[in-house]
Amino acid sequence: MAAAELETLIEDCISRQGVHLVDLVTRGEGKSKFVEVYIDSELSITTEICSEISREVDRVLERAGIERGTYRLTVSSPGIERPLKYSWQYKKHIGRELDVKVQSHEGLRSVVGKLESMNEKGIVLSFGRKSEPEPIAHDVIVEARVRAPW
Repeated sequence: MAAAELETLIEDCISRQGVHLVDLVTRGEGKSKFVEVYIDSELSITTEICSEISREVDRVLERAGIERGTYRLTVSSPGIERPLKYSWQYKKHIGRELDVKVQSHEGLRSVVGKLESMNEKGIVLSFGRKSEPEPIAHDVIVEARVRAPW
């Protein structure tokens, strides 16, 4: 099955559960095939949601003719190591520190700051008491990741 077909099947399946497909990774071949499904929502992702979606994805794949046991399925939240892909993901990280790669006239630059707010146009980062918060448009953000608090 082509990756785009698989993504469509899985996306249809999980959207009914009120979550979004953030990333789909397939790797390996034969009986060593791995299917990793990363989901997120405007609220939090719990282990119960991941388990329920895992069971549903298994059923969908089986109906599509993919035999159980020919792949290893993992369903999880993206975690902080994966970049934020969609503007709606920023809202739940307000108050956290982000590492943002921004495309500017001078090229690619990296900024680290606390996410103060977000809207349809972009985000606002603060860099401490002495500097003014900086608005950053969504269209210049190359990559943004939540920084681990430890």
